[in-house]
Amino acid sequence: MELINTIFGFIQYILKGYIIYGVFILIERIRPVEPNQPFRNIFFNLQWYVVYTLFGFIINAIGIGVLVELIQHWLGGPYLKFPTPHNLFEKIFGILLYFLIVDFFYYWLHRLQHTNSFLWEQHKFHHSETSMNVTTTRRVHWLEEFLIIAFIVVPMSVLFRLQPLEAGFLAFIEILWLQFIHLNLRLELGILSRIIVGPQHHRIHHSFATEHLDKNFGLFFPIWDIIFGSYYRPIKGEFPPTGLTTLENHNHLGLAIILPLKNG
Repeated sequence: MELINTIFGFIQYILKGYIIYGVFILIERIRPVEPNQPFRNIFFNLQWYVVYTLFGFIINAIGIGVLVELIQHWLGGPYLKFPTPHNLFEKIFGILLYFLIVDFFYYWLHRLQHTNSFLWEQHKFHHSETSMNVTTTRRVHWLEEFLIIAFIVVPMSVLFRLQPLEAGFLAFIEILWLQFIHLNLRLELGILSRIIVGPQHHRIHHSFATEHLDKNFGLFFPIWDIIFGSYYRPIKGEFPPTGLTTLENHNHLGLAIILPLKNG
């Protein structure tokens, strides 16, 4: 029965993901950067989403939640807590603080992925996207799940003790934001580009132009890029092509699964 519930949960998760993708794909049609992206690239990403999610379910099944609980019990706190829901201003501040801290850990993981040769062999799969759009969001190698756990999940679990509802809400926001910044959408944030990350800002990170390489590592806010010298502010109308300097695309399910091991 537990196996059946897990299978149904997996299918529901995939279907929900496809529905959200569908909504954002419609939004992309409003003003796309690339109006006629090859459908074969999008179809590959939709297939990879299933593969990536399957590996995620397996990794979670081996006891990541138990590991986090053990670490929390061993350290014993104190933890940062969100203010009570009735205080809206403090609640918003708490959420922003949470994502600012998440972004700090994510920034250094992301930067390390670009400077460490083995980690780059994993991460370059994401950067091999030549038609960036919302489906690029989970075009991520399954081995990166372990990095996310080590660099983000564990330290955030040490700092914050979240209730299940809070954790689910924050995870949902993060998923939506990841999809937002990968949109094939000609959206410029202007002065806000120094405050929050948007599709144009993140497209610069995916560009293979020399001046854009190893820039804009942040996920939510550019502040860590600004502080640590990796910020590139997009100029008006700047929406460069994306992909690797080597022009590889790795759009093959079997080879993508073993990519870092094959090239490592």
